[in-house]
Formats: sequence, structure tokens, C-alpha cells
Amino acid sequence: MRGRLALWLRAQIELGVFETKADISAFVLNTVLVATALATATYLIAATVLAYFDLLPYSLSSAISFGGSTTLVIAASVTALLAWVIGMAIHELSLSRAEFERRSRLDPLSGLFNRRAFTEAFSQTAENGFFVLFDIDRFKAVNDGHGHAAGDATIAAVSQELRRVFLPAHLVGRFGGEEFTAFIRSEDRGDCWLLVEEARRSVAARRIEAGEGAIAVTLSAGIADRRDGRSLEAVFEAADRALYLAKSLGRDRAIHEDEGEELLAPSRKVAGGRRR
Repeated sequence: MRGRLALWLRAQIELGVFETKADISAFVLNTVLVATALATATYLIAATVLAYFDLLPYSLSSAISFGGSTTLVIAASVTALLAWVIGMAIHELSLSRAEFERRSRLDPLSGLFNRRAFTEAFSQTAENGFFVLFDIDRFKAVNDGHGHAAGDATIAAVSQELRRVFLPAHLVGRFGGEEFTAFIRSEDRGDCWLLVEEARRSVAARRIEAGEGAIAVTLSAGIADRRDGRSLEAVFEAADRALYLAKSLGRDRAIHEDEGEELLAPSRKVAGGRRR
């Protein structure tokens, strides 16, 4: 019995049956109607059987008129109270579970999607677009020179700027450490560059309180195309290579995966000439 009740409660929570007070009221009304109908029917059957065997201390009509109405009132009152208590308890459990699930998907420091939640959301969308991998430049120097509190403030400040630039139409998350990700739902590379550059400029212009002074940081970014049939692993590796190149070329810049070969071509030619 206890196991069945637990399964029923879990089903109600998962179905979202008790999300609003109106849902609870509907549950109470339905429960009262069923309970009073069963209680009244049970009383009438019992009274009829007792009258048949001449065991009632009064007439059947009196028992039906008085006892039936009394049973109806008591059953409705008790059932309504119990149903309301149960409904409110399930409602509170539903809210607690929803809040827990929401918090489990967010990075506690940045307030952005954590890696797991971002990966799930990215995998569930079939749209093409651009995958962007951001990295705070010289973040270790911030922690070493100003303390971990300043590092946390930097993470929070960068997250606020990314959240402001990448509206809910897009995805943005923190992959861990000083690394952030975004998925831009657009196939227009111009739109992608506008958003990425706005994010980088806004972060560079932000002043972050650190002890007695303020610090500023910059972002490097690697961009990869998310095309039909391209897995997250492939997109991430391409963006990571582009980010590594952006770091190698002096940081504070964004590089698209297609630019890698073009930017590396001159250095390869020089290296080839030296070998000859």
C-alpha cells in the first residue's frame, strides 16, 4: 500500500498535476464528489440491509433522511480537509523538486548553465548555428595577484556580460574554471561576429572591484560551425583549436575555425623556407 502511494505521488509530481492552486481545488472537488458518493451509497446499502432484518431502531425513511444527510456532510467535510492537505503537500513537493532541478542545472558562481545542462540543451536542439568557446585571458594572474575572491568576482562579472549579450534565444554556459560557452542560433556569420565582439568589448570595458582597486580582463574566443550531423565533440574540438590559436596570436581576439589555416599559412611558409 505504501509503495503504491509513493508511486502515485511521484506520478502526480512528474505530471505537474498540482502546479497551481486551481489544480489543487479541482483535485479537492473531485475527491469530495467521489468520497461522498461512496460514503452515501455505503450508508444507504447498510441502512437498507439493517431495515430488511428489522435491526434499525427507527424507520428506513427516517434513517435515509437524517442519516443520509449527516453522512453526506461529514464525508464531504473530512474528505475536503484531507484532500486539501494532501494537495498542498504535493504542491510544495513539486515546487521543491522544480527548484532543485533548476539549481542542479546552474553553475552556482556564474548563474549560467553548467556543463551538463549546456550539453543537454545543445544536444536537444537541431538548429544550425555557431558554437563559441570563451576563455578569460591570464585568469591565473588575477587569482595569484588579487586573490581567489577577485577571481570569483571576475567570473561573476564576465557571466553577467555574457548573459546580457546572449539573450535566451541563444545558449550560454560555464564549462568550468575560466571557460565559457555559447551557442548562437543563427546561420549568419555576421550576426555571430557582432555578438561575439560585443561580448568581448563589454567584458574588456567592465571594471571589477578587487580589494582596494579595480581590475579589467579580456576574452579570447574560438568559433566553430554547428552544421547538420556534426557532433558536439567535433564542434568543441574545432572551437578549442580556434581558441588555442587566438591565445597564441596574442589573446583578446576571436578566431573562427576557417581562419586557422589562413593564419597559420605564413608561419608554415617561413618554417618551410628555413628548412630548405
